Amino acid sequence: MKKFSLIVAILFGAVYCASAQYYNNAPTAKFGIGVSSGFATGAASGVFPEAGGISLNLELPIDKSPLSFLVSTGYTFYVSGGGYSFDYYGYGYGASTYVSGDVASFIPVEAGLKLRFAHRLFVEGLAGVSFNVNAYPSDYTGKATALIYSPGLGYSFPMDYNGRSNLDLSLNYENRQEPGGGYSQVALKAIWNFKL
Repeated sequence: MKKFSLIVAILFGAVYCASAQYYNNAPTAKFGIGVSSGFATGAASGVFPEAGGISLNLELPIDKSPLSFLVSTGYTFYVSGGGYSFDYYGYGYGASTYVSGDVASFIPVEAGLKLRFAHRLFVEGLAGVSFNVNAYPSDYTGKATALIYSPGLGYSFPMDYNGRSNLDLSLNYENRQEPGGGYSQVALKAIWNFKL
């Protein structure tokens, strides 16, 4: 109980200090487009070692505080060892296509919080549902929908002089929970944000 109380006190202290910094420079609502690239961890990493994705994000400030509400969706994929390729051979009648490798595909829908501290540094945490959108779902996972969560730590870079856009670079961990381990990854994420 003492450890829990200490953690809560530290978090309240961080929010209070950050609020003092941002009271006169509160964040504004932003729309973001992101890409991520990383490597798989856990149970699926032996078959699908590479991971990545694209995302659409909405960031809504909570009053005049360094805390923002996040909503995110997109497309997350895991690529089989040896990569993935799509090609065709032959010409005219009788030409056909072939595929090499596999891609496990998911659509996450998440919500969470983002806390800015130390001026441009931030921590964020998202949780929600991941939808399996593979052509043959049973080949990749036992669940059509699963719980997903993704904490991250990052830094925000201003991209223009008037503050209309910024680039958030973060290191994130994402886990799609399933029996037997599921899909998880560690990825570098870049999100280009535009003020609304």
